[in-house]
Amino acid sequence: MISIKSVSHQYGADQALKFADWQVNNGEQWLLLGQSGSGKTTLLHILTGLLKPTDGEIKINDTNLYELSSKKLDEFRGQHIGIVFQKPHLIKSLSISENLLLAQSFAGLSTDKNRIEEVLASLDMAHKKNAYPQELSQGQLQRVTIARAVINKPTLLIADEPTSSLDDKNAEAVLALLKEQSELNKATLVVATHDKRVKDAFNLTYSLS
Repeated sequence: MISIKSVSHQYGADQALKFADWQVNNGEQWLLLGQSGSGKTTLLHILTGLLKPTDGEIKINDTNLYELSSKKLDEFRGQHIGIVFQKPHLIKSLSISENLLLAQSFAGLSTDKNRIEEVLASLDMAHKKNAYPQELSQGQLQRVTIARAVINKPTLLIADEPTSSLDDKNAEAVLALLKEQSELNKATLVVATHDKRVKDAFNLTYSLS
């Protein structure tokens, strides 16, 4: 599913980040744990095709990400990788359904309104499909962010610090949703965080020091 071999990234002349080899199998749920400055964001960007490493090889589903053209990499990311950001990054002038249609279009896929209905229903958000982002609560926005990440049935679901600004109750609820959605969509889950509250929810951990 994910294979990282001899990956490193050089920032300027003095700072180099090296990452231990990592093998992730289909359907597994991993915690990527690291403090600020440990290289967590760098590794996330490398994993999602946003940053080419200085050295090493990244494969997802046996596809070497950085052998793809820019256009093919964009399409591959849209079709195979779902990203849950800390902030929603939704287009305010579009309804929730329209934002999800756009996510399908950007991935080079045919629009599928039935899939949108299905995903929103699974997150108890079907009644908000015609609402606009500014009309939703923070909790509802978080659910829409998850909906957008899984809309194209990605094989890899990555969540970047999804609990950092949440209290214990809401952090637990978001983790449950991510795990539930990864299982429902048969996606491998990687949650990146420095939030130690999350540790007990995962059996598999990749730590950066």
